[in-house]
Amino acid sequence: MDQEQKHQIRGYEFHVTGALEKDGRYRGMILISKRGDTLQAYAKPVLIETPSSFKSVHAALIEASAYAQELIYNGAIKALLPAEVPLADTQAGTQAGTQAPQPPDFVGN
Repeated sequence: MDQEQKHQIRGYEFHVTGALEKDGRYRGMILISKRGDTLQAYAKPVLIETPSSFKSVHAALIEASAYAQELIYNGAIKALLPAEVPLADTQAGTQAGTQAPQPPDFVGN
């Protein structure tokens, strides 16, 4: 899956990307912008990291894509997403503390 593309599976909308870690390895990142079960859009994407890191960004992107599909198809993604966050059409600053921090070294946004 291409990291520049928005992906949609079962109503969930997300992007995948990779972050360079201090040890020179890449970790896959999933940025969820819309929930599939409630159709709630997030003002700021929710970040989910893959459990593994890799020597190449390509491998990290493949892992992020596969991990996103696995979480969505088995329903585990619901437990990783916040229950209540501001909608995209509301003020973004009202609950800014509910979003996961994003690593600074994204590759291929």
